[in-house]
Amino acid sequence: MKNSTKYIWQLLISTIFLFGCSEGFTDLKPYDSLPFDEALRTEADLDYAVNGMYAGMRNFNLFGRTLPFIGDIMADNAYISTSNSGRYIQENSYTLNAQNGDVSGLWEQAYTVILRANNIINADVPSSPAVDQYKGEALAIRAFVYWKLANLFGKPYLVDQNALAVPLVLSYDVALRPARNTVAEVYTQIITDLSQAIPLLTQVKNSSFVSQAFAQGILAKVYLYQGDYSKALSWAQAVVDEGGYSLIPAENLNAYWANPTPRSDKVETIFEVAADGVNNMGFNALANMYNQSGYGDGLASSELYALYRVTDARKGLILEGTRGGAEALIVNKYQNTQNTTDKDDIKVLRYAEVLLIAAEASARLQLESQALSYLNELTQQRDPAFGGYRESGTALLDIIIQERRKELAFEGDRFDDLNRLQEDIRRSSEYPPQALNIPAGDDRRIWPIPQVELDANPNMVQNASY
Repeated sequence: MKNSTKYIWQLLISTIFLFGCSEGFTDLKPYDSLPFDEALRTEADLDYAVNGMYAGMRNFNLFGRTLPFIGDIMADNAYISTSNSGRYIQENSYTLNAQNGDVSGLWEQAYTVILRANNIINADVPSSPAVDQYKGEALAIRAFVYWKLANLFGKPYLVDQNALAVPLVLSYDVALRPARNTVAEVYTQIITDLSQAIPLLTQVKNSSFVSQAFAQGILAKVYLYQGDYSKALSWAQAVVDEGGYSLIPAENLNAYWANPTPRSDKVETIFEVAADGVNNMGFNALANMYNQSGYGDGLASSELYALYRVTDARKGLILEGTRGGAEALIVNKYQNTQNTTDKDDIKVLRYAEVLLIAAEASARLQLESQALSYLNELTQQRDPAFGGYRESGTALLDIIIQERRKELAFEGDRFDDLNRLQEDIRRSSEYPPQALNIPAGDDRRIWPIPQVELDANPNMVQNASY
């Protein structure tokens, strides 16, 4: 059996990737190239290393497929067809175990990216605007990956912040066999990293690179999950007021999702994990889990589809079709499986979500007029025929959560939302019969620590029920 912990620590030795390009910032994409074992000494070294860090995020075990996919199939937005390729069956049916390859693959790839980020953050390179930018990007990526890990392997912050989450590894130590840190400790590090990243992120590139707006938006989301609604609102407003972003018009929404090119116009996309015709996950990409020209295993739930008004542009991102000879609802957010020159990028943060964070935080602070303003800015753009919401109190919060579900469907957000809200996961009859209702607090809603990690690290402990 592979020594996973030793593997994770050794990854740091080979986390620097060469990447050469003479294009301008808005034309660049962060991609893999060849590793080398020299220490990071120069600004150019950091440039190569940063691109290697981004390439690690594209891996199908992380943001390239698993994270965005499980966020919907473990919730109530998408399910695995009975006619399937055998992928993500345990996630769909809530029968995960510590030997599952998706679990170990995600764990190892997440720490691969974290270790690459650590190498950049800790590099002893003289400060310059470019160096500061690289370190800011690494801090933001490290924070975001740790936040995703904490959500999967630990209890929600508002349920038990003293529960165990994941190990915080911030520097290289070949002898280290770390124990798990608490949810609160991981959140503290995430907030520290993002707070340090924001003033360093002064350069404006395209949407395939981390920006100041991304760090601000994720910090707003972290505070939302933490229940600090004043800070969540403040950081979301920073993006709204200072970021210069706008929503895509309803008539262009389908074209927006069909376009695989990173954006430099600040329309909708704040950060996405990039792929193209050469640098992509091939048949292992997220698009192939939904697109019927790929595996096509993931189908939209009928319950979700029924939530969209006929005039809502988002309804057009789900197509009525067939799968295995039966009627099915086909997800159409990822449309470039057959494109040989470019592939679908994975949206990580969009301006629409920032508006939804601002709306929810405002509602929870009883700033209902402001909440409605943020909410209707989005919903009336998606459906110009809609007159806007006027709800208040609990009904307003329910609508905001429902709009999160509708807007962020098939982007991996719903499972995290249901966990932080401690809502039962109630699923339609399209799901496996043994997994139609997963109550809040069910241990199966927290992932197991990979067995390979437990075998290698005597300080690691398993989650309950595994």
